[in-house]
Amino acid sequence: MKQLREFMPQSWGLVFSAFAAAYGVGLLALLALPFLISAVMNDLGLDEAQAGFLMSAEFVFTMLASLIVAPLMGTAPRRTIAAIGLAAAVAANLASAAVQDVYLLTVLRCCAGAGAGLALACGNACVSSAQDPDRVAGWMNVLFVALMIVVMLVFAQAMASGGLKGLYYAMAITMAVMLPLVLFMPQRGTAVQHAQHFRMPDSKLLSGVAICMMAAMFLFSTRDTMGWAFVEQVGVRVGYEGEELGFLFSLQAFVGLIGPLLASIIGKRFGMSTPVILGVLSCGAVSLGYILGELSKPMYTVAVMMIAATYFYALAYLTALAASLDREGRIVAACGSFLTLGIAVGPALSGLLVSLGGYQLVAWAIIGAVALTLVAVSVPLSRVRAHERGSVLAGAASG
Repeated sequence: MKQLREFMPQSWGLVFSAFAAAYGVGLLALLALPFLISAVMNDLGLDEAQAGFLMSAEFVFTMLASLIVAPLMGTAPRRTIAAIGLAAAVAANLASAAVQDVYLLTVLRCCAGAGAGLALACGNACVSSAQDPDRVAGWMNVLFVALMIVVMLVFAQAMASGGLKGLYYAMAITMAVMLPLVLFMPQRGTAVQHAQHFRMPDSKLLSGVAICMMAAMFLFSTRDTMGWAFVEQVGVRVGYEGEELGFLFSLQAFVGLIGPLLASIIGKRFGMSTPVILGVLSCGAVSLGYILGELSKPMYTVAVMMIAATYFYALAYLTALAASLDREGRIVAACGSFLTLGIAVGPALSGLLVSLGGYQLVAWAIIGAVALTLVAVSVPLSRVRAHERGSVLAGAASG
């Protein structure tokens, strides 16, 4: 029983509220991205690049809203801000379902993105308030995968029955369901004062280590959405039907529970460097597998089945790494905004690359993004290793 408690977070209320705000609202559009791209292309008559740019506009505003409030996370009323963001996102999704004009729809999607960004920043900032940010981040991602299992089926059915309008209604309902969980969020963060071997002094938001951490998050999510935005399109090319893809995506989300569960159980037993590097490399390999899946249906299927497991494993560790750099939650909140900036850039960039050189050109861009991610994340990882060595030496000296 004692061993089981070691794997559990200190506060389930914190886990559920942070998950609901950051993922159930803030990153819900990421789960819907492949369906939204296809629905926009089918219902509005846009090509890959135009559909990608429409989605990018939404994620840019998610990034801007999250980045604006990130410096305030030490003292801001998090629950209130998250609830306001949720309400704005729900209203914008309902309004989006009622319009057909592309320009008005773009404005509404930007409003939805801004609301999601407010919730995302507050949810991510909560991780830094926890005594065990790595475990909280891991369990948040377990819940995110569980949400993904459900919405992959729901969104596929919503698109099949109602097209783009059905998707926006489904997103609004899903976000509204998150409101009771958001209300469990602590209004203000509490700096953790007890000693922990991985907890470091506060870092400035514009310090070198913080900038590298934000760059790593940006590159990680750019690489991810470059492939994820068109995974449904590649699936159609290899012969899958729409409902079959919905089932496949839901099944891979179920398999994906393995990733964040491993992160929650393992924690920092093997340090941070090995899990982070393994996560980045495995995500890159999976992205290459399904973006080049038009060459082989079995390769596409196997790669799709591993998407959630590798992504959420890596995201749990990257979030915990960012949270450990700053007790007030500013860096991890800002990292959430750069995660969404990557989500914004990815669809537009891959749509452009597909039009220029097909999915093979996207594959080369993914390889470059993985390499740059490893370079960027090496700086915060070296900071963690240096701090751990210092803590060990200080403990030996005091002993």
